[in-house]
Amino acid sequence: MDELDLAFGILPLSIIVLSIIFTYIFKKVYIMPLVSIVVSVILMFTVFNLSFWGWVVVYGLISLVLSYITNSIRKKIDNRNK
Repeated sequence: MDELDLAFGILPLSIIVLSIIFTYIFKKVYIMPLVSIVVSVILMFTVFNLSFWGWVVVYGLISLVLSYITNSIRKKIDNRNK
């Protein structure tokens, strides 16, 4: 496995899946985007180079959007069950 597999395969898929799971469990929108940004920045300095900074921002925004969507769906389901 090389860096491109990690940067454009494993990392985005894990961010997508974990954003949905952690937002549903913790019921907070900001937890997983912060975690994904921190992990991406660490990977930027250890595995990749500074040109990965743009992808750090993109992956953080994707995580934020997915967390917001998951939280909205969870709230609608909770309100429907009441």
